[in-house]
Amino acid sequence: MQKVHITSEKFRLGYHVMAPSGWINDPNGFCYFKGYYHIFYQYFPYSEHVGSPMHWGHARSKDLVHWETLPIALTPGDSEDQDGCFSGSAIVKDDTLYLIYTGHHLNDSDDPEDFWENQNMAYSTDGIHFTKYELNPIVATPPADNTQHFRDPKVWHYKDAYYMILGSQSKDGLGRVILYKSADLKTVVLFRGN
Repeated sequence: MQKVHITSEKFRLGYHVMAPSGWINDPNGFCYFKGYYHIFYQYFPYSEHVGSPMHWGHARSKDLVHWETLPIALTPGDSEDQDGCFSGSAIVKDDTLYLIYTGHHLNDSDDPEDFWENQNMAYSTDGIHFTKYELNPIVATPPADNTQHFRDPKVWHYKDAYYMILGSQSKDGLGRVILYKSADLKTVVLFRGN
């Protein structure tokens, strides 16, 4: 596939993030790192319509008005995210920027509900070039009473731990949130209280 390039500067946004080409949605991982505000977004660079596999686009700004487009932060294709790098969040720890995101996998069928998801991590020390964590996924499967709808991790630090909340769906078809806890962002366990 080739990227579709937007050539007309006349209609480019002046004070908002805009990808150099393609389709975007879901801003993710807004954070401040090494003197810049960073924003990521779901990105399909090959068409102006939504498509698969999903990437993470990336821009940064010193003033939240003028934005610099950076290289794609997350590109799918590994076994953990072969069909897409879906929404997530960012957090800074020990002078490193971490991206926590949902890996998407389509099974070989025509059923759009025939997929599975997991939660993964990538990191960067310069805020531009990201390396996927070698022990991904950090959460491989949802709880047993969940469907495959298990996505959009949001991570924060509180006291001596990191917490991650995920949107999900019970096998009864009800929406729910799941809370996980980690001491180091790498070993993540289902939160059971306290």
